[in-house]
Amino acid sequence: MDLYPRSLRQKIFLGYFIGLILMFGVVAANWKSLNTVEDMVVSGEMVSDLFDTTLEIRRFEKNYFLYEQDEDYEELLFYVNKAENLLEKNSKEFGLFATPEVIHNLRDNIKDYKQLLEADRIPQGEIAKWKWEEAVRKKGKTIVTIAESISKTERRVMQTTLRSAKKTLLISVAFLVFTGFVVGAIYYRMFAKPLWMLEKHMKRIADGEFSLMPIKYRDREFVSLNNAFNRMILELDARQRHLVQSEKLASLGTLLFGVAHELNNPLSNISTSCEILKEEIETADLEYKKELLSQIEKDTDRARDVVRSLLEFSKTGEKSPFFLKKAVNETIRFIKGEVPTKVSITLDIPEDLTLFADKQKIQQMLLNLIKNSIEAIPHEGEISITARKIKDNMVELRVTDTGVGIETEVIDQIFDPFFSSKKHKKGYGLGLFIVHNIVEEHGGSITVDSQPGRGTTFLIKLPLKES
Repeated sequence: MDLYPRSLRQKIFLGYFIGLILMFGVVAANWKSLNTVEDMVVSGEMVSDLFDTTLEIRRFEKNYFLYEQDEDYEELLFYVNKAENLLEKNSKEFGLFATPEVIHNLRDNIKDYKQLLEADRIPQGEIAKWKWEEAVRKKGKTIVTIAESISKTERRVMQTTLRSAKKTLLISVAFLVFTGFVVGAIYYRMFAKPLWMLEKHMKRIADGEFSLMPIKYRDREFVSLNNAFNRMILELDARQRHLVQSEKLASLGTLLFGVAHELNNPLSNISTSCEILKEEIETADLEYKKELLSQIEKDTDRARDVVRSLLEFSKTGEKSPFFLKKAVNETIRFIKGEVPTKVSITLDIPEDLTLFADKQKIQQMLLNLIKNSIEAIPHEGEISITARKIKDNMVELRVTDTGVGIETEVIDQIFDPFFSSKKHKKGYGLGLFIVHNIVEEHGGSITVDSQPGRGTTFLIKLPLKES
């Protein structure tokens, strides 16, 4: 049978129950110690009373021997009887500070002292009187000596008891602090750490990383929460894939629009040339016929290049070397139909600058950046694309526009999924998120520099060769 609790509620109840037991144990230990101190205080008061009584006996004894007055004798007997009563009624309390032999000895001496006083108050004759007084004084001194020794023992025992009580209190406090630390560490491991891991994974989700959370804890509540969390991640991942696919389809629509625009002109020219050739095939001279056929061949090649570029764009997951400027020109051709007449696109890229990467994804990245720049220019403006080789075998690619710019407070969020800074939001807010992912897939980096009203520059660094 597994006695280890699998539920957080059971663990909390068990910890609460153990804590109560420990607290009751500590309270009981300190209560016992305080009770001992209290008993010592009460007994100590009786010892002090006995010692004071013996001193009074000695005082009235001296007075009686000096003045031989009945009042002093009566007081002397009173304190002797008081000492006897204290010993008889509180023998248990005196037993805390003296052995039974010492108490019995004190009781016998008081009894003998009383008998000496009552036998003959003042014997007749100088010698008898002197011997009687000597015997009384000696017995009285013995009584005071024994009482004083008991009083000293009482003080020592009281000090020892107080030190023991302090030690018990300090040990109890140290035990509670240590136990609290241990319990805190255990509960941190059981509660705070799993919650911290959950928070950490949620931040990863916010950054677009949909990784499953491993199940490391056996508690039913955390297992259930973990399973629900992983189901949520899978659902979010599926939905994001769907939205990213939708964003790609939207880009594909733009691409097809550009391709249709690019194919329309050469096909129209081919059709026109064929019609002319059909009408004048028998009357026209040979040179004119060759010119028409040459124009048909030229426009056919132009259409073939557009289709070839589209086929290359459709390939994905294949890294190979390609000329960056040619790839940028092909991308601009695809989106040419959406570029407003008042927006110009300029290039400053070396002809021989090659890049080893997935050409389709690089073009997808450029397509999204150019579309983003077009949408950021409300009226007329310019988009410039520059590239150069930098140290450490890297290529630095800049896409700059003269658009409205990005607000400072949201610039850190532009690469987050589903975020858009546009007032009239278009799409799903995944364009720059896809750009960021493509750059990271190629081992590069992307930064943005923008000010409201002064345009935006995206700076991309990509490895020149395969790492």
